[in-house]
Amino acid sequence: MLWTHPERPGRGVRLAYCLNLHAAEDLAGTLAGLRAITLPLRERLGAGDGFGVGMYIPAALAQRLAAPDGARELAQLSAVLAGEGLDPFTYNAFPYGGFHARGLKRGVFTPTWLEARRLEFTLAVAEVARALETRAERVSISTHPGRFGPWEEGEAERALAGFRRAAAGLRAIEERGGPRVVLALEAEPRASAGDTRALAQWLSLARAEGDGAYLGACLDCCHSAVEFEDPGEAFDLATRGGAPLGKLQFSSAPALARPGGDEAARAQLLGMDEAVYLHQVTGRRGAELLRVADLSDLAAALAGDEAPAWLACDEWRCHFHVPVDLEALAGGALGTTRAHADGVLDAALAAPERWGGDELQVEIETYTWDVLPGPARGPGGLVDGLEREYRHVMGRLSAAGWRPANGPGRR
Repeated sequence: MLWTHPERPGRGVRLAYCLNLHAAEDLAGTLAGLRAITLPLRERLGAGDGFGVGMYIPAALAQRLAAPDGARELAQLSAVLAGEGLDPFTYNAFPYGGFHARGLKRGVFTPTWLEARRLEFTLAVAEVARALETRAERVSISTHPGRFGPWEEGEAERALAGFRRAAAGLRAIEERGGPRVVLALEAEPRASAGDTRALAQWLSLARAEGDGAYLGACLDCCHSAVEFEDPGEAFDLATRGGAPLGKLQFSSAPALARPGGDEAARAQLLGMDEAVYLHQVTGRRGAELLRVADLSDLAAALAGDEAPAWLACDEWRCHFHVPVDLEALAGGALGTTRAHADGVLDAALAAPERWGGDELQVEIETYTWDVLPGPARGPGGLVDGLEREYRHVMGRLSAAGWRPANGPGRR
């Protein structure tokens, strides 16, 4: 879905949601998700031709589609996307596979960028992107910044070599007539680049030796909020040094103000712990930040000697993607960081010269629907929830003067 602005000639904003929300391990599952979720959503929104989709293709499927034996399946996928007027302009190559599997947790970072499998997966996704039609000026592929946890001795240089090989591979795709593909590195709390400042430093190293145009940032608003970043500064850091902003993931996190005084709200947040995803928590006490790797670790901290420090925090924020339209979760005990996501988007819209191209790619990414507590989803089913999320983001774009390039109902 392309949006344009009368005072920004030549500029555009492309909007999509990430298919990792209904991640599939094979082509049949991917097509079923498009038919059951994406197409009804498009009709609800009255969107015209070119409805954006953020593709999620796990490693096994990506490598099959990119190989000669997968040519027929790749053609089938291409025909469905083109026939339905869907525009696959962005891809998520962070989870390798089994994204909704119980026990995934920090395993979502496996393989790391120290392993050849990560590079092979990424370039396979890029080959699929080369074959599928997009109307965007470029394609973005998001990935993690290297590994979970800090680098150990000797690892950083090996990982940098992997990113540089990826950039060289993307350059080769463009030289063969493919689209410009930007590999967008995504900071995540407790990863090797845990916030946007660390990511900016890492990107400056990765882009220092050739092919820098193919390496940029994926600015995830939930991750940025969890680390208590200023929205405008996060955008500035993500585009520092001329790095292209591969994409902006519009996402939101639960927030609990003055946790020491609200036992019920603490219990509600701790009750959101579940067995699939990692839910890092950051607490702010004045200028000091306290950090744990998961909600279960927060529960342990509150049961031990660290409890006074955590209970004295001004606010807790948790890495748990919640619907982006909600200002508070059901019951109002837990707020959200929706205002942070709004602020990041506003900052990006106000500075198109920092995008690294003529288009800003925005992807709604609330992949946690199946594990969200029922009241936190809001009324209705998944398509209802997605429609509310879209209408919030579309409202922000409209308020800033952007308009859909294709009017409602146009196909």
